[in-house]
Amino acid sequence: MTRIRNGWSLTKKSWGILRENPGLVQFPIAGAVAAILLAVVTFVVGILLLAADQTALTVIGVIVFVIGLVLILSTAIFFAVALAYNADRLLAGESPTFGEGISHARTRLGGILGWAFISTVVGTVIQTLQDRLGVAGIILGGLAGAAWAVLTFLAIPVIAIEGTGGFQTVKRCSQLIRSRWGEQITGTVAIGVILFLIGYLPAMLVVAGGIYLIAGPDLVAPGVVLIVIGMIAFTVIAVVSKALITIFGVALYRYVAEDRAVGTFTEEEMAGAVSTRGGMPPGVAGTTI
Repeated sequence: MTRIRNGWSLTKKSWGILRENPGLVQFPIAGAVAAILLAVVTFVVGILLLAADQTALTVIGVIVFVIGLVLILSTAIFFAVALAYNADRLLAGESPTFGEGISHARTRLGGILGWAFISTVVGTVIQTLQDRLGVAGIILGGLAGAAWAVLTFLAIPVIAIEGTGGFQTVKRCSQLIRSRWGEQITGTVAIGVILFLIGYLPAMLVVAGGIYLIAGPDLVAPGVVLIVIGMIAFTVIAVVSKALITIFGVALYRYVAEDRAVGTFTEEEMAGAVSTRGGMPPGVAGTTI
């Protein structure tokens, strides 16, 4: 219960920052639109090349798919880095603009592309494990995916604030995790549970209700309306959740890396979101591996 209460407090603080600075949601919206457009172009071209049923074109089609995946992920990371930068400045009491966030993200293009490539490779390896090794692969892939998610939760703030490259980001995240083991498992999971209960679950129930009504002979129109409302709500919640998690991630990065609470977050709240490993003191966050 303590974790949930602390998670609720962290969620409210993150929401308060977002409510006072609604412009932050522009970043996940822009990122989603750009990623969708890239995906449509990439997949259409790739499918056309594969459909030609010629060896050379098939190889080119596969390459297009791979490049497309990296570009799509790079686009999502780009806007996430811009969001993290603006969130960090807001937590410091400044008032950054959307354009400033985008301009800053441009200075991190090398790290963004490197991180996108590493993430694509890791994701492909995990997916291959799950596809090729049956039940064992599903278990191993699930464990590997969970471990990777824990390791890389702070990757976006690290890239945005420290300007690290792809492999440097992995190393820096590892340093932070080793110094404060458990922060993602406590704070982030608690926030995720709360967002699911008050956001995603109601939206899913509305969609389910719409599907149920469609099954009736005279309730198709109301059912469609409910499904549309549920999908819109789900999309809005996804955008807001992205912003909230990023705000918390930046605050968590500052606390883990520098042992200080920022913005409206308190030392007590951030300490409750972090479990130190073996009593390791806060000040060792920057210790090298």
